[in-house]
Amino acid sequence: MISIIGVIVGTGAALLSDDSDSARVAKLQSDVATLNQLVAVYVADGGTLAGLTNPQTVLDKMKRSRPQTEWQQHVGVVSGKMVDVRLRALLTTQPDNSNNPRAFWDRVKQRFVMRQAAGSAVSDFYLDESLASADFGTEKRTKSVVSFNSSNSGWVWGASVSNPTASYLDPQPFESPTPTSGFDPSETADPSSTPPTDSGGGSGGGGGGSGGGDPSVPTLALLPIPLITPVGGTFAFNNFPNTVSISTSAPAEVSKLVYSINGGAWQDYTGSSIPVIPAMSLQARNETTRPAEFATSFTNTQTYYRLTSGFSGSGEGSWGNALGGSNLVTSIQNSGTTSTFKSGNTKLDLGNGTYLDAGVENSLSFTPAGFDSITPNTWFDFGSLMILNGTTFYNSEATGVTLTVNLSLTQPSISVTTYINLGLISTTNTSDRLASADIVQLINPTTDFTITIDGVQYRLELEWVSKDSTSSVVQGNNLLVYEGANAAVELRARFTSNY
Repeated sequence: MISIIGVIVGTGAALLSDDSDSARVAKLQSDVATLNQLVAVYVADGGTLAGLTNPQTVLDKMKRSRPQTEWQQHVGVVSGKMVDVRLRALLTTQPDNSNNPRAFWDRVKQRFVMRQAAGSAVSDFYLDESLASADFGTEKRTKSVVSFNSSNSGWVWGASVSNPTASYLDPQPFESPTPTSGFDPSETADPSSTPPTDSGGGSGGGGGGSGGGDPSVPTLALLPIPLITPVGGTFAFNNFPNTVSISTSAPAEVSKLVYSINGGAWQDYTGSSIPVIPAMSLQARNETTRPAEFATSFTNTQTYYRLTSGFSGSGEGSWGNALGGSNLVTSIQNSGTTSTFKSGNTKLDLGNGTYLDAGVENSLSFTPAGFDSITPNTWFDFGSLMILNGTTFYNSEATGVTLTVNLSLTQPSISVTTYINLGLISTTNTSDRLASADIVQLINPTTDFTITIDGVQYRLELEWVSKDSTSSVVQGNNLLVYEGANAAVELRARFTSNY
């Protein structure tokens, strides 16, 4: 469909030189206007979008065509696809940080509408080249009010709603009535008659149309969205802007530029730079001063977040809350720099009071590592583990344990405790080395640790790193320790931000 491709590709070219929110919103508004026209044509031509709630489903349905057997007998506007098969909707569940309007599918009005609201909506329409050869099939649409005249094949069409048994009258001669008197130029109107009004009926002449009735309400021109520079987002500590400015292309004689900070009162923008502090939200819009001609623009919202300069501190670990079966055997040592957890019965009962002692139980030893000036979202060494895959009997090994780490942060200054839950899986030993490897699972790779600084929330995330591929291997959140191996492992961490 040439129209929708032109809108998306043409506006996309403008975005290459202007990646601002206003350009993206303008493109989306243009796409919505074009799509709504195509929807109207599709429905008028017998298509139906009833019951559809997902925007992508709406687009995909309009990529279908009538069966080819109907093409010859179809007199509607279109028989084929309404939109390009490559057209896709980028769906998001929340507005962006600028609270820009998105395109919602209104299933009652059966059209796309622009709103600033939460919920599933379209942030952008784009072309997906992977769909270029996709076939969305055909569909039966309702018949037109005019259908093919099968009894007289060819370029002859009959009304599908006509009565097939209707009779037709022969044409009759037309006789014009003769007036009793001709035009009298001296004739005057009856004084008691009512003069015609301007709203009287009748068809207009020249470039006119039909007269009468109330005039239609004019469509107001929407004022452009002002630009905020720099745009909002998340900034590194040293790159956070001190001030922002607002600019607009709206004519001063029809509008005024106003702004609001953190949802406060609107105030006129005088052209001066606006100081910025972390987590500040700035809104700007062009308000119309001629409401009969122009509509107030959409609001441009930008929020500015600053990441903390870094995290410094150290931790102390301890084991506890061991889980296992009825024959569980454990040993815990939580004193000193390194804490150790052991589990399992190493003695095999040979009978007659004789035991074979394998002498090596499963064990995990944790040594925390200090860290200094770790920037957010950066991996660092949180601590090291030595994990021994021993030999145990009688279902006596642990199936889970909790590593508690008491964190003492100096930057920022805070003490907090986080809990790392590990799942322990002992496998049956076979000739397959990998299949025989015991598994240590990170149950909660995103820990319960949270801290909020300058409006940004940080969480502590963890992952495994094997220091010796001959003793262990990492598969996602699972660490596989080969049978009999004493694996050296790094427990890595990072403080992830929510912005």
